[in-house]
Amino acid sequence: MNTNDIKVEVEKGLSKLSGLADEVKVQLHLASLDAKKEWDDTLSPKLFEVEQSAKALTESSRETVNELVAKVEDFLGRLKPGAKGDNEAKPH
Repeated sequence: MNTNDIKVEVEKGLSKLSGLADEVKVQLHLASLDAKKEWDDTLSPKLFEVEQSAKALTESSRETVNELVAKVEDFLGRLKPGAKGDNEAKPH
């Protein structure tokens, strides 16, 4: 994979992360304290780290962005009403 391909994938991933983060913030208003703590302590700080890492545009930064997208999507899925049969996110 060349640098331009990595750049395109990283930019797509960062854009997706931004949208997911906005959606998480909306869902957190309805979430349990455990879910809010998981976001504040674990996932939210990673957003800044990933954005900084992505500036290097390496294969590693592409993988890091993709991994965080998956984690945030999983977290968001657990936040949404009806996920796992209730309205509270369950921490891992």
